[in-house]
Amino acid sequence: MDLEEKLIQDIKAGNTVSLERGLFIISGLNTEVEIESYTQKLDQIYNGFIERLTSKSPLSPALTRSYMTTSMAKWLFEYLWNTKPRRCNGNFLLKDVIDAQLNPDINQKVGSCVGLTSLYTVLGLREELNLSILVSGSHIVNRLRIDTDNFCNIDNTDPIGFDCQIQEEEFFEYPPVKLIASVLNSRGMAWERADNLEKAKEDYEKAMEVNPDYANAYNNRGNIKLKQKDYDAAVADYNRAIGLNGLFVEAHFNRGIARENIGDLTGAIEDFNRAIELNSEYGDVYFRRGNVKESLGDYPGALSDFDRVLEIDPESADKVMKFRDRAASLQKATQRSSNK
Repeated sequence: MDLEEKLIQDIKAGNTVSLERGLFIISGLNTEVEIESYTQKLDQIYNGFIERLTSKSPLSPALTRSYMTTSMAKWLFEYLWNTKPRRCNGNFLLKDVIDAQLNPDINQKVGSCVGLTSLYTVLGLREELNLSILVSGSHIVNRLRIDTDNFCNIDNTDPIGFDCQIQEEEFFEYPPVKLIASVLNSRGMAWERADNLEKAKEDYEKAMEVNPDYANAYNNRGNIKLKQKDYDAAVADYNRAIGLNGLFVEAHFNRGIARENIGDLTGAIEDFNRAIELNSEYGDVYFRRGNVKESLGDYPGALSDFDRVLEIDPESADKVMKFRDRAASLQKATQRSSNK
């Protein structure tokens, strides 16, 4: 059993695992020597923070930890932003995020929301901050528990993201170890972009093992099945994703596409309608709904949807206009036929 397999089995069994070590393993570090090497790199970042903290606070770090939890968390957040102020890029593996954070180029970008949250979380846990993660269909942030009744949310992709406001109903709270599922999900998406669908599916399923309630992984596995034209199985995965997160816009949209492909046009319209209710600026949904309405003979509805796409994204005109012109021609032909 390799390190990654053992890690996942330990999490499934409810065994205590080190998040830091787990994120290194998921990053592809396969030996204890490699893990120790990156542990030392993380020590560099942590020690830099402690040095800055010592110069910033008149209290010793021990007293700061005891009496100033929120300040400690904010100083860590500010330290990371001040050392790398252009932080956001696509890195999601902790080892890549650490390398970018230690790069002497101040303009070096560091990571995605998953990668930046991973770095903040492992450093915060070293400071015994009471951190959890909040996951939506498209984003991940930290939550700092200050006491029983008080918390603040931390968006590591935003320089003013400490104590940020979020749409609470869109996020689900998990313990820090579930970050491993988010990294596996991101790794699956990277495989999918590289057209390695089997590797992608394998990582989505590993993410489900780590967090059986992780709607994103079910949605993404559904996307693999959609690409493989296994539409019924795709619908089943989207059903699971929506059951876990009823506000998951992409899952409604994707299920609509799968239903369209199996000929359930009414069901497709229902899903596209729901996606638009959740995000009225989602141009792709109007485009797909317009095509389904055309198939159902609702040419005015199709034209209205295509016009809405053009309002949202005028640069899509080259793609949209040929569909709009076809719907307009069909509408005219129908009108001529009815006038005879």
